This record gives sequence, C-alpha cells and structure tokens, in this order.
Amino acid sequence: MKLTFKILGLFFLTSIVLISIIGLLALQSQPQFQNQNTVNVQAATESKAAAKRFVDSLRSKKQPVILSLSQAELNGLNALVNRAFPKIVSDVIIQNETAKLNVSVELPLPKFIKYLNVSGDLYPSNKGLELGDVSIGGLTLSGNTLLALTRWTVDSFIQDDLGTKIVSMVQWVTLKQEHLRVSLLVPDDMNQLDQGKSGLFALRDNLALFGDVNKVKFYHQALVQHLDATQDKTKLNKELPYYLQTMFALAKLKTLSNQDEGKPSNAVQENYSALMAVALYFGSNSFELLLGDVSNLNVAQRKTRTLLRRKVTLRNRVDLQKHFMYSVALQLFGNSKASDAIGELKEFLDSNPGGSGFSFADLMADRAGTRFAKLATTSESSALKLQNTITNSLTENDFMPLIQGIPEGISANLFNEDYRDVDSLEYKNMISFLDGKLAELSLYK
Repeated sequence: MKLTFKILGLFFLTSIVLISIIGLLALQSQPQFQNQNTVNVQAATESKAAAKRFVDSLRSKKQPVILSLSQAELNGLNALVNRAFPKIVSDVIIQNETAKLNVSVELPLPKFIKYLNVSGDLYPSNKGLELGDVSIGGLTLSGNTLLALTRWTVDSFIQDDLGTKIVSMVQWVTLKQEHLRVSLLVPDDMNQLDQGKSGLFALRDNLALFGDVNKVKFYHQALVQHLDATQDKTKLNKELPYYLQTMFALAKLKTLSNQDEGKPSNAVQENYSALMAVALYFGSNSFELLLGDVSNLNVAQRKTRTLLRRKVTLRNRVDLQKHFMYSVALQLFGNSKASDAIGELKEFLDSNPGGSGFSFADLMADRAGTRFAKLATTSESSALKLQNTITNSLTENDFMPLIQGIPEGISANLFNEDYRDVDSLEYKNMISFLDGKLAELSLYK
C-alpha cells in the first residue's frame, strides 16, 4: 500500500513539474504582436458587412454555410476585438495563399509569464482544416496536434463531442486574392435554434454563464405583475428611472430578507438579477438567448412590453433609453470595454449615408449604462450603497448628464475630418469630456 501511495505521489509531482515547465515555455514576458488596426468608419462598415453575410447564411438554413472575409473585413474585425478586449491583440494577414494568424493575450500573471503569444499558418484545403506548425510562446506544435488537443479539451471539459463537432464543421478553405472563404457544415443539433433543441442552448443552460435564470425570472415576473396591476396602459410611467427604482427596491428587500435569515449578504447577486430582468424587458429579444427562458409573456403582456419599449424615455428620448439599457445588458453579459466598443460601432454605422449620424450623446448614454451596471454589481459595498441611494430617490440627474451641446448627427465625412478614428487626440478628448460629465453626477462620485 505504501508503495502504491509513493508511486501515485511521484506521478502527481511529475505531472505538476511537467505542466509548470510547459507553462513557463508557453508564456512570455513581452507581447510578440502589436495592434495594427484601429476602429473607424471603414472598420465598422467592413465588420458589419461580414457579420451580416454570415448571419444571413445561418438564417437561410442552407448547407453548407459559407464564411467569406476580405482582408479589409478581417482588419475591421481585429480592430473591434482589440477595442472591446484591450488585453487581446489579434491579426490575420492573407498572403501567397496563406493566412498568418497572430494573437497576443495579456494574462493576470507575474511579469515574466504575463503574455500568451500564438502564431500559426492556415492553408487552403479541400478537406477540413489544414494548419501549419503553431508557435505558442517558446513551444512549437504541429497543426494536427493542436487541433487534436483542442478537440479533446472541449469534448472532455465543456460538452461531450462538442469539440469534435466544431472541428468537423469545416469542409474546405480557400485563400485567394486577399480573400478567405470557409465552408461550414453545421450539425442539425447546433442549427436548430427553436424549441430548445440546439446543443448550444443545452451548453448555455449547463454552464449558466450569465447568472441564475430562476432569480432573474423572479424579478422579471415581479416587473410584469407590477405592470399588470395598471388596467389603463396609457397611464403607465414613461420614465426609465421609475422602473430602475422599482426593481432596486425589490432587490433591497430581498437582500435584507436574506440578512435577516442569517445568510451572507448578496446585494451584488440581487442587483445583477434585477438589472438583467429590466434589460431583458426593455432590450432585445436576443438577450434571452444568452441567458435562458425567462419571459413567457401572454398576448396582453407582450403588447404592454412593446408599448413601453417604444414609449419609455431617458432625457425625453427613447433612443437614449435604448442605448442606456443595451449597455447595461452588455456590461452584465461581458465587460465595460466590450459594451463601449459596441456602442462606438453603432455610432460609426449611423454616420454612413442613410443613418442618423454619429452621436456623442448616444455614447454618453452608452457609458452611463455601463457605469450604472458596474456600480450595481462590482462589489458588495457598492451594490448596497446603490440599493440605499436608489430606493430613497432616483432621477435622471443622478445617473445621466444633460445632453445639450453634445455633438450629434455627424456624417462619416465630417467625422473623418474632425475626429478620424478612436485613436485620434480629438476623439479621446471628446470621450474624456463625456466621462468628466458622468463623474460629476452624484451617483458616480
């Protein structure tokens, strides 16, 4: 028996040493790649075009799905990734019928192992993915080995057969004239996006990445029942602060109830669920796809929801309410950088002909929504403080600055002339001005 324990101990010690050595070789002290792309009108336009083609292909239900990306579209997507996730630098360069893939990721580790640098080549193929050697820091793996490890990891630790299905989706790859085309054969259980049949939906429900669905459902039902109590729907309150204050009053009661029962303080969780419920009610139907089945509204309740989505305002504008609530949702789903980047993307798209123009007022509402959600869920102390502040009183002046004098309706040509892109001094100064206005408000001090 002692010999068995010694052998097992030696095995685990050897495994730990081996993993440590691999980690030291794979991680490095400096990023090998720098961001080469910036977010501007062109990057936003190229990214939207690529995304629209892909989504339209998925919706058509035709097989195979063709993913087609030009070098300009790849540049735009990489710019947006870096803007939304500053710790990730990615680049794809198509040259001589080869796509060079470069990624640097900054990790929360000591300086000497702070960066994961990955580089590899994607080649044209008539059957599946064909990768050349892949460099991971100081390690080099063959493409086939990396694919096998990736497939095994996803199958073993995320969902059985999911990694195998994802890798097997690729039918062929072409690389010609700075253009990447990939044919994808999407399995039926990953393409059935109705009636809860999709394997991706099952994965979502198993991982519960975006909170406790039942707790969010509790707040959502409470909001719906509160609205049901008003018989004349034309008399429903049309100002966003009313709904935020109502839901946070309930969150405070739930927090106090848990404390009275001797349970740990959970203001962050209650605030998160309350805010998520409001975001689901006023936001996009697509949000529910990420979280799970929450609403289950009847016909009359759906009519009320449609009415309020069109009538509830922030600073007397429905569009600012939408920007605020969408940014709240994006912050809850992801992070502030991603939320701000998506807000910028929409404004760049609006600056094109036919759009309403680039609006820094909209960006103000975006950034206010992000701050509000962060304050509500960042720490237990800030969550409790917000509950107490909001339930006493909440007006627009507490969380959304006045927008008079803030530039709006800026065309693409004028934006390029006055601001150029998100890295220009003029643009950064304007964003600093917006953040300064937000910092003056009582809620964010």
